[in-house]
Amino acid sequence: MRKLFRLTWISVLVLLLALVLVVFGRAWQAGQQAGVLENVEPLTVTLEAEALAQRLAGALRFPTISYQDPAQIDSGAFRALHAYLKAQFPRVHTHLRQEVISGLSLLYTWPGQDTTLPAVLFMGHQDVVPIATPEAWTHPPFGGVIADGFIWGRGALDDKVSVLGVLEAVEQLLAEGFQPVRTVYLAFGHDEEVGGRYGARRIAEILKARKVSLIAVVDEGGFVVAGVIPGITRPVALVGVAEKGYVSLELRARASGGHSSTPPRQTAIGTLSQAIVTLVENPFPARLEGPTRGLLERLAPYASFGPRIVLANLWLFGPLMKQALARSPAGNASLRTTMAPTIFEAGVKENVLPTHARAVVNFRIFPGETVASVEQRVRALLQGLPVQVNRLEGTGTDPSPVSDFEGEAFRRLAAAIRKARAETPPIVAPYLVPGATDARYFTTLSPNVYRFIGAQITSELLATLHGVDERIPVQEYVLAVRTYYALLRRLSAP
Repeated sequence: MRKLFRLTWISVLVLLLALVLVVFGRAWQAGQQAGVLENVEPLTVTLEAEALAQRLAGALRFPTISYQDPAQIDSGAFRALHAYLKAQFPRVHTHLRQEVISGLSLLYTWPGQDTTLPAVLFMGHQDVVPIATPEAWTHPPFGGVIADGFIWGRGALDDKVSVLGVLEAVEQLLAEGFQPVRTVYLAFGHDEEVGGRYGARRIAEILKARKVSLIAVVDEGGFVVAGVIPGITRPVALVGVAEKGYVSLELRARASGGHSSTPPRQTAIGTLSQAIVTLVENPFPARLEGPTRGLLERLAPYASFGPRIVLANLWLFGPLMKQALARSPAGNASLRTTMAPTIFEAGVKENVLPTHARAVVNFRIFPGETVASVEQRVRALLQGLPVQVNRLEGTGTDPSPVSDFEGEAFRRLAAAIRKARAETPPIVAPYLVPGATDARYFTTLSPNVYRFIGAQITSELLATLHGVDERIPVQEYVLAVRTYYALLRRLSAP
């Protein structure tokens, strides 16, 4: 018996030693992969920062605001922007074929030398969200002011930066006499902020009808970030390879009402509150997979040794990583379908029991789940409660497919991003976009739909999207143009 006990302990110790060797070996091996960021050959292109900034600032002065009600849209502002773009980018408008889609969206075609090859598409959107409190801005939201090293105005980050950045890169390439091997399309929608149904979706339908196939699509979505990921000192280029789905469910509860001095055991507000609590206390399962897992694995080679042990061994430390990520709102959203009650309505007087109560709960759907599966889960959780569940009209979009982040197209994209920022080449990693972009309409035309703007932004700047004082650093805008230039060259090659 004593011999058996000793053998058991020896076996356990051998297994533990083997486990330690595997864990440390994988961490060491991951570290050897970090050399890809060393000695990156810089991009050789000269861009005039002041001229670039002035042209973007000029575009920000057009109030191309999207509204849910099409009757509110100022079509004149969009057409004035079109005239401005034509004046500022004469080579583009001489050498590329331009089409106006649905009255206000723009589609440009730059024929390639070999039209039998799959083409490449670059995207952006002209429209911006309304301004709630213009008086709170440091500079007028449509002033297009350049000050303190920034270009200020609605659309500076979302998303005239893409429209102008792509046009600047194409104009520069045309000036150099560059001719793409693959055909290049530029698509600039006019209604992304309200769903893109008449802009990007219509352009996608047109390209599909023309039997266009695409090697890659590049739209807005991710940025370069730095100092926000523990253990990572290098900047990280977050390339969106998928976006979450979206649905809002309306919950309704009814009761007999009456005077508040003699309340029944179950009221409309009480029932609806119970339903909300049930949903909150039963979150969707966390899944460390897809873009989120890919992001962590891409970061592993560049992490300090302690974090690298975890990142290089997600097969072992995955549960711990899920717990760590789930502690922050952004990390939690990268792991699961999230739910957020956004509207709660009931009652007309403080001493009257309401006869009905209404709530709206918004869900952002993780890849692998669908609008239908979310509805099914909600109905199952609320079974037994007298609550009516209905999908809110106008909502209901499944998550996009996850684009390939291991293949040739992503490698080209990553190389171009590093080359454009060769002084401090970033780690290029896949990323799950929590919101919706126009790119989702093009997933049937290409397996490689990417969402990225080549500017580095801080958490403070990120908060200005759809908020107050939206702005982009001048130097980061220059780097964004450099990135588009590098991407156009790399992705349009054979």
